[in-house]
Amino acid sequence: MSIDPRLVERRRTVAEDNAKRNVTRLLKFLAFVLVAGSLVWLLFSPWLSVDLVNTKGVEASSTNSILVDVGVMAGTPMIMVNPGAVERALLADPWVAEAVVMREWPDTVNVEVVERVPVAWARTAGGWTRRSMDGVALPSADEPGPEMGWVDLPEVSDELAPETPELLGAIAFVAALPDELQEGTVVTRVDDELWATVSGHQVRLGRPVDMEDKALSLTALLEQGVLAGSTVVLIAPTNPAVQTPGSTDDSPGHDQ
Repeated sequence: MSIDPRLVERRRTVAEDNAKRNVTRLLKFLAFVLVAGSLVWLLFSPWLSVDLVNTKGVEASSTNSILVDVGVMAGTPMIMVNPGAVERALLADPWVAEAVVMREWPDTVNVEVVERVPVAWARTAGGWTRRSMDGVALPSADEPGPEMGWVDLPEVSDELAPETPELLGAIAFVAALPDELQEGTVVTRVDDELWATVSGHQVRLGRPVDMEDKALSLTALLEQGVLAGSTVVLIAPTNPAVQTPGSTDDSPGHDQ
């Protein structure tokens, strides 16, 4: 039985076309592998690896050691530096209030942090610690020192401290006082009001609002002179009152 030559030629042509297509596909795949491999090699090469880490704003925080822990150091491929993850790691340090991490290709990582500053000693349910303006506890000794004013609110839980208006208001008041008035100042809560002892005077602060204004108003009154033993009422900072000794005075006593 003979096969039509035309059919044989057709089969040969189809086989050759399939072979060409397979070769073309193989060459394209090899080219893709070569390009992808070259790209991967380039991304992980010394030319695109961290050579310089610039830090700004670092004083009290553990920023430098945290960067090492998360791999932001010389020799790390830039592609492996995840700015968002690095920022989250830095913000876990209580000293760090803000953090910005940026990659500057081909080989530089810029890190800028804003650190918290202790402005008052505060006692909450967990004891005494230095706290920043936003109420975050900062590493400190177990006992308060005289270099800053004191906020004594032991009924406030440590977890809720940064969200407690009384604590934040008391801290804001202390921080707004001049340095010479902060030493010896104690702020406490009596019933539903904040009271303070400042320069030997009892100060009724009321609700934790307008605390900076209340500190400025008190400072101005003390500069003018307030009779010893007087109670200063700062419910409305723009309209302060002074209760002199002998007048009706329900102020509590505080000791530092």
